[in-house]
Amino acid sequence: MNHRKHLQRLSGSLVMSSFMSTALSGVFSLMEFGLSWTWLQVWGQSILIALPIAFSLDMIFGNRLRFLSCKLADIAARAWQ
Repeated sequence: MNHRKHLQRLSGSLVMSSFMSTALSGVFSLMEFGLSWTWLQVWGQSILIALPIAFSLDMIFGNRLRFLSCKLADIAARAWQ
């Protein structure tokens, strides 16, 4: 893998895992605590836990899952024709 592709893979994984861990931990902690200061504290802590997990999972499974989603999209596109 060349240097540029490697950096694109890392940055893509970082952006996606950051967004998903921030959004999902925010939604689920909001459902649990409601809109409060406690929610903000828990959300911040949850992001710190979820981000490295999400990033690691994306680095491990990301390529295979993207490949699978492309295959499923191809199947769906053929079914719609």
